[in-house]
Amino acid sequence: MTHIDYIFLVGDFLVAIGLVVGFKWAISQGRISHYYYKLFWIGTLIGATWEFAFLFLGPDFLHSVKEWPYGLGGWPRKISHSIWDGGIFMVGIWMCKKYSKGIHFIRFSWAELSIMLSWGIFQELLVEYLFNGRVWVYESLPWNPVIIPPIPGSSTTVGYTLIPQAVWVMAPIVFYYFCIKLKEE
Repeated sequence: MTHIDYIFLVGDFLVAIGLVVGFKWAISQGRISHYYYKLFWIGTLIGATWEFAFLFLGPDFLHSVKEWPYGLGGWPRKISHSIWDGGIFMVGIWMCKKYSKGIHFIRFSWAELSIMLSWGIFQELLVEYLFNGRVWVYESLPWNPVIIPPIPGSSTTVGYTLIPQAVWVMAPIVFYYFCIKLKEE
């Protein structure tokens, strides 16, 4: 592995650790409510559904460009990425609070859902642009076809496949459901 590969490896886990420590600190200091703390973990669990599904589908579906040492490339990496997903969902909540009016998540709102969906799709395209082909590769398969050809400046020669994009169309809807459902309790 090169120097930049180790930076990606260390950075991957540092961000995940930072998210867990940050949310734990925020709840213990009264900076966030239990509602938002629970949503972070729900977002993490939602992310784990596809992160681990992709792991179980194996390298014919998704594989690393370079294998991570010390056993960090399998389950540990997927746990880290699940935590990242929880953080990504929480950015969607922050954006809803910043860019939509009223009391949030008490009932369905097209504005809130649109923000969550737009953020989910945007960040997925950005993540794929930055890391697909550099850190991982999704294989083009009959059930995971390329839907966006390689974009100039990205490092993938495969392009962007259906399943990762579809995940970030569906996942914000599921997460938004929990935002409203938990608020009702």
